[in-house]
Amino acid sequence: MEEQTLQIPPTAKTRKIYWPNIIYLVASPLLSITLVPYYLYTQGFDWKVWVFTLVLGCATTVSITGGYHRLFAHRSYSTRTWVKIFYLLFGGASFQGSVLKWATDHRRHHRYVDTDKDPYNINQGFWYAHIGWLIVEDDPQYKDKFAQDLLNDRLIYLQHKYYLWVAFGMGVILPTWIGYGLGSTLGGFAMAAVLRLVVTNHSTFFINSLCHTLGRQPYSDEHSARDSYIMAFFAFGEGYHNFHHQFQSDYRNGIRWFDWDPTKWTVNFLASIGSAYNLKKISQATIIKARIVMEEKQLIQEGIPVEAIHPFKVKVEEAGKKWKMIREDYLAMKAGMKERSKEKLKILRQEMKRSQREFKTAWQLWVAYARHARTLSRV
Repeated sequence: MEEQTLQIPPTAKTRKIYWPNIIYLVASPLLSITLVPYYLYTQGFDWKVWVFTLVLGCATTVSITGGYHRLFAHRSYSTRTWVKIFYLLFGGASFQGSVLKWATDHRRHHRYVDTDKDPYNINQGFWYAHIGWLIVEDDPQYKDKFAQDLLNDRLIYLQHKYYLWVAFGMGVILPTWIGYGLGSTLGGFAMAAVLRLVVTNHSTFFINSLCHTLGRQPYSDEHSARDSYIMAFFAFGEGYHNFHHQFQSDYRNGIRWFDWDPTKWTVNFLASIGSAYNLKKISQATIIKARIVMEEKQLIQEGIPVEAIHPFKVKVEEAGKKWKMIREDYLAMKAGMKERSKEKLKILRQEMKRSQREFKTAWQLWVAYARHARTLSRV
């Protein structure tokens, strides 16, 4: 990656420096690299403090990824009240701002991605997208203007109103106090408060910077978002960013069962105990259609003639439409099912499964012939 300087966009040059964020962004890593070695040198390794730091870090991270992001910003699923309260408390412990501010900014990022209206526009430079946008005050046209659905939520409003109390109470006082109970006040502060904040904050920041700079674009190249397996690991599944920007309403980011997406697994667990519901998923046919479009673009860019494999693309699209249509008929009939329609529903279910198999077979043929075309082009 080329070395980049921090570029300030024209709209930001007239805005004042926001000193509280500068102080925090400078002080937290400095405290981390001084206090953590001092703690380890003076008190040694204590597994209880390390485990507590890991647990609090996971709670904080999933409250940002599953709460601030997928629940509040994108409404990709719904939850019971206790889950919302958990997200609001432990998300506040991340020092990333209130849900009201965070989610409103993030919606603007998706709506105006890669433009001057994007709050963390990657075209202004890697470091501007990472932290530069945080060191200037809000653009006056967006200052104190929040998404109405978030503003109408009483719990979200209360967290915003008392955000500093929530942040310091959950993010600093709580870990320090529990550290005292575990036998090390310094360990609780240095590890579970300061080090945790630095790691979780920059894991989030790198989604805005690294995942708009490096990685694959298997679903769309109409925006700068990219998939990064490294960031998927550190940010609990958020690294599948190209998928997310293309299908932002999906509660998943890693769509395959083996994709590292602890946030998705958390939501699935909450759903299994009845605490999450209305989970939104983009159909497999729609996802694969996007993959085929990108695959075809890449083949053309590589100079590979696509005429020979074009019929396979058509076959996949037709099979996908058929599967989608039958599935919609099946779900509609199931929703209004009566006793006399059970046999018809059974037949429709079998037809839906058959059309799904046809669709998957067509997709596999497309993949195989695309690979074959690439192999021939290299001979």
